[in-house]
Amino acid sequence: MEIENRTQWHPAFCTSMELELMENEKALLYDREHNLGSEPLQIDLLIIRKEPHETIKNEIGAIFLGHNIVEFKSPDDGMNIDTFYKVLAYACLYKADTGAVDEVLDTDITVTLIREQKPIKLLSQLSEKYHVTTSGNGIYYIEDMLFPMQIVVTKELDSSAHVWLKALTRSMDIKQADELLDRYESLKDNEKYYAKAETVVNLASDVNTKIFEEIVLGGGIMSDALKEMLLPELGELKRQLAESNMELAENRAELAENRAELAENRAELAENRAELAENKAELARKDAIIAELKRVLTEVGQSMDKEEQ
Repeated sequence: MEIENRTQWHPAFCTSMELELMENEKALLYDREHNLGSEPLQIDLLIIRKEPHETIKNEIGAIFLGHNIVEFKSPDDGMNIDTFYKVLAYACLYKADTGAVDEVLDTDITVTLIREQKPIKLLSQLSEKYHVTTSGNGIYYIEDMLFPMQIVVTKELDSSAHVWLKALTRSMDIKQADELLDRYESLKDNEKYYAKAETVVNLASDVNTKIFEEIVLGGGIMSDALKEMLLPELGELKRQLAESNMELAENRAELAENRAELAENRAELAENRAELAENKAELARKDAIIAELKRVLTEVGQSMDKEEQ
């Protein structure tokens, strides 16, 4: 189940993190599904801080050091105490398997776990052993650990400051969807991040179909391209409509041609009828002349007969 969900959620998560931290693009390097040694283990996202003295503007990155291990759990996955220690073990393996001895210092590694719902039981268990503090809405620091660690609860994050991570949900509302689309459209002049944002918007629309259908069909101002991206069936309907309109235009043209041909036939028929009428009139005139000639001949014959008598 986890593998299936990762196929759906993981690329959008990695992209969301890049969008969240885009203001520090030049200072960060991203390595998706970083392999841990020769074992079939992968870190969801490894973020390398290339510029150690540059301040990370996004509050999620406030904890970041040189090497930052990020684990994401989709809305379909749980986050428990075993998850916590597994990711901690990833950090230990990463530190121990990066080349020369102490090439990566343990003081230069952080661990971040991200999930939509708050892992209440996990935080309660951690509070019994470690010092758990909050840093802004939705960010929980686990202090006194081997590495600086934080748990990020996306549902509790500020909506306007964390549009991209909060989009990774199955329970998006109209306001949140509108804000996501506005932020997406604001990146249209930035080809690189516009393409990344499209990945997140596509996922959000796929798992929140009714909300995005309501937006698309609600008559709001939205480009045709965006409408088709959010509701692909609209594009298919438009294509079918265009084909139907083309077929209708062809049928109308054919009908016009048939009507023109019919009009020509009618005109020709009228001409034929007129010619026939003229022929009948001419025939009648000739019949009249013949009848007159017959009458004259008859009278002449009678006159000749009288003279002979």
